[in-house]
Amino acid sequence: MQFKTLALASLAAAPIPVFGIGCYGPWSQGADYISGDIVSAVVPLNATAGTTQTKNFKCTSGTLPSLSHCPNYDPAGLNSGAAWSDQGVCSGALNTPAPTPKPTAARWTGTGCPNEWKEGTAYEGGDLAELNGLVYKCSTAQAVNTWCGQSGYKPGDSQYWATAWTLLGSCAGTISPTGSPAYTSLKDAGGCPDAYSTSATYEEGDKVEAKGIVYKCRAWPNSGWCNNDAYEPGGPNSKDAWTTLGYCDGTISPTSAPNFATLKDQNGCPLDYTASGSGYEAGDKVSVGGNGVEKLVYQCKPFPDSGYCNQYEPGHWSKLGWKLLGYCEGTISPTSAPNFSTLKDHNGCPNAFDASADYEANDKVSIEVTDTHSVVWQCSSDVHQSRYCSQYEPGNDYKLGWKLIGYCDGTISPTSAPAFTKLKETGDGCPKTYNVASTYEEGDLVSVEVSGAPDRSIVYACKSWPNGAYCNAGPNFAPDSVNANMGWTLKGYCDGTISPTAAPIVYAPAAKCRWYNGTKAITINKWATTDLASYTFGTRVRKDENIYKCKGWPNGLWCKMAVYQPEVGTYWKDAWTAAGVCTDALAPTTSPSDSPSKSPSKSPSKRPSKSPSKSPSKSPSKSPTPAPSRSPTK
Repeated sequence: MQFKTLALASLAAAPIPVFGIGCYGPWSQGADYISGDIVSAVVPLNATAGTTQTKNFKCTSGTLPSLSHCPNYDPAGLNSGAAWSDQGVCSGALNTPAPTPKPTAARWTGTGCPNEWKEGTAYEGGDLAELNGLVYKCSTAQAVNTWCGQSGYKPGDSQYWATAWTLLGSCAGTISPTGSPAYTSLKDAGGCPDAYSTSATYEEGDKVEAKGIVYKCRAWPNSGWCNNDAYEPGGPNSKDAWTTLGYCDGTISPTSAPNFATLKDQNGCPLDYTASGSGYEAGDKVSVGGNGVEKLVYQCKPFPDSGYCNQYEPGHWSKLGWKLLGYCEGTISPTSAPNFSTLKDHNGCPNAFDASADYEANDKVSIEVTDTHSVVWQCSSDVHQSRYCSQYEPGNDYKLGWKLIGYCDGTISPTSAPAFTKLKETGDGCPKTYNVASTYEEGDLVSVEVSGAPDRSIVYACKSWPNGAYCNAGPNFAPDSVNANMGWTLKGYCDGTISPTAAPIVYAPAAKCRWYNGTKAITINKWATTDLASYTFGTRVRKDENIYKCKGWPNGLWCKMAVYQPEVGTYWKDAWTAAGVCTDALAPTTSPSDSPSKSPSKSPSKRPSKSPSKSPSKSPSKSPTPAPSRSPTK
């Protein structure tokens, strides 16, 4: 309370301007106040004592009532400063001086007043309208003219009117009617094209006639309005869809008969064009009547223009769909038998192409062209092109998916056994056979059997990151697939199994990585692409002996993405944080036993001995025995 008293005291001490004689009329909420209007209001002076005083206030907000805060902000209220200026204390009778006349806009440069603005009218850019003796011009900015007829943009009397309208000045009287349209300012467009019809379909470049004027459908995206009745040529919205070309008279003169001397002979005529919906496609050729003896030959244009070949006839003035190739006479001579001498012999035919089959990259098919020969096509190895092999037949007009690689007759002969002379033997024996259900890491070796007698296999090694991710991508990327090089490196060949090493091997259980959550040991698994979906906030993984923890939200969402693999690249730290190293990993024994047993056991123990013999035999046998001997050799 003391603070309020001091504030009022300081306010009372401040010099207060006095506007002059008496007080202006009291403020009334909702009245049409604009900047410069003056009102009076009773202001509390001391709330405790209940004293008040009357002051004059001057409006400082908005040149129009709709743009001003003064009609709604009480001069004696909390928001007074946002709309009113304190003019000082007033007293005496509420004598109001004569109001200052509002400024009058300068007379506009035109003569008379245009039509009065009406809500809902479809105004074009540049259209004029009158309201309260003032002339306004609708904006010519793209699409802004659509606001000119809306109540929220009423000229001079709405918050946003200046966005759609421009004030030109005041007016008086009416605009004199214009005379009949003068075509002297328009270009002679010659004969008239077809008259505009609301039932027709128009596209970019189409020409129509309306009331003797030639219009041309505008380019995309405006061409989309050419089929809208609200944008008919010559109408209020015509400019958005149509371009005025000029005036016309009569009809378009027919073109002269074609001069065949300037056209190329097509050596025979293709089938006549029919407008009954023959389903023409890119590359199709047709002939149309010429001079009674010779005909014109047209070819359907490539995609996307080929879409017009079933909408417009060849020779249409729009030139859509068809291309004039030349002239013809008679019929097309049958082509000679295909010349296979320029193609490579494929040594037997793969399966015939089947339109209902699903084809993948590098698949081969044959298509019969004579009773004894076929041509061989191969599905592209490109991942983008190969997807078209199940959609388009070999030799399609778009040349998508398939590649011609040669000719064939008969069936493909069985391939001979693989030649291992060009491969390097990878050691004594083969690693484990590839298993699509297994998880592989960089450097892992697998074998793929290619011969049962003799027993031989091919050895592959899993590549490093990022290619190594394909090692676990399923059968389409297996070592023996056409995509093997994506994840695997061919190392050589092997036969049999990996022979045991001559020197004794210390038994070492597979090391496990443990992390202690308090006193409970938790096994930490290796980071693997196959487990990405299971990684979430707090998940721990290991890379070798290093442990990493998935960060909290939102960074932890990246743990599910392979590009954030720990220790790879520069971004992995955005998703993972180092969480120590493996502890309590099982390790091999530290030293062997003092001496070997005197004789081997009659049967192998369930698990290897914990320590090797003291020393190996002096020399290995020349060849392994078919089965272990019952007693050691001397």
